[in-house]
Amino acid sequence: MNWKKVPETQGWLQSLGEWAVRQHTFMPRMIDLEVSRVCNLDCPACMRRADSSLAQQGGEPYCTLDRFREIHKQIPTLGTLNFMGDGEPLMNPELNDIIHYAASKGIPTVLTTNATLVTPTIVEQWKKDKVYRIHASVDAVGELYERVRVGAEWQKTHENLKLLGSSGIPLCINVVLTQKNIHEMPDMVWLCKEVGAKEITFLMPICTYGDDRKIRPQATWANLMRFEETRVLCRELGVRWIFPLNLDPTFRRFSFPFIRPQISIEGDLYACCYSLGRGKVWFEGYGYEVPSYNMGNMFREGFREVWYGEGYKTIRRIYRESEVKKGTIISRKELLRRTKEVMEKENPGYEHCKVCLARWGMACS
Repeated sequence: MNWKKVPETQGWLQSLGEWAVRQHTFMPRMIDLEVSRVCNLDCPACMRRADSSLAQQGGEPYCTLDRFREIHKQIPTLGTLNFMGDGEPLMNPELNDIIHYAASKGIPTVLTTNATLVTPTIVEQWKKDKVYRIHASVDAVGELYERVRVGAEWQKTHENLKLLGSSGIPLCINVVLTQKNIHEMPDMVWLCKEVGAKEITFLMPICTYGDDRKIRPQATWANLMRFEETRVLCRELGVRWIFPLNLDPTFRRFSFPFIRPQISIEGDLYACCYSLGRGKVWFEGYGYEVPSYNMGNMFREGFREVWYGEGYKTIRRIYRESEVKKGTIISRKELLRRTKEVMEKENPGYEHCKVCLARWGMACS
């Protein structure tokens, strides 16, 4: 058994891993690495456009191969490399060098991409370098796709999805749900069947531009029926709906601060990917600042010093104390009440984790 991959597995082994990392702080088995701060699209609802986004704050645009070598040197336990950030990984000219280097060290990679820049040559290289999984962020099909993914052409993306789906690398379609595209949920499942994606995940949006009640899908009867229709269709077509979603807040058991840090291009460690340059967000019309939870810089302070430091110890304690049974559902009104209670304290510190929208399934992470 490869214990490096326990946190990335499913079923009972995943549960065992989740339990183990809460008993003892191990060195990470997986990291979420910001590999690009640049994107080729200009999507109107993208969180990159928020003033607080790292993409708006300048700095270096890409993680280099040399920088990843240093990260690996400091985290020799690394078992899976996940590219996670607000940019498009394929914009990084050294992306495939990083993937190849990771493969040479026995580290599989997980890629989230908008799929617009994929080529047959790139896919062949990924196959050789044993890319573990590809998540393609699509959100819609046809004309609506081109409206929400500004700068992309549906026909080209569609062809790229078929290329990825036929590669043998597991493909998952990511869909961020809004009021504009929720009616296309069944269409997205049919798209999976057509292009060869075995999995799909639906996510709630991170709302950074004012009142979210016009953006985040509401718990209406029509939307509930769409969810049920989509669940049935997934079963019929053999498409696995991962990270099941509900229209009301539903608790998800995250392990990010225990085993899986988010690392920025500069080497800053964040408690999770949701806190990476997030800034102000809205839930049920209530706006508040998400703390950055920048725990320290691994290049200046050393990874172990930050990972085993007081900040991480505190946030892990709060995580453990605030955990409830996975799948626990509460009302949006109740989550809003709890959020106001925490965020209106004079100094909430790390207590935002108790009401984190991503942790309660109301925002993507």
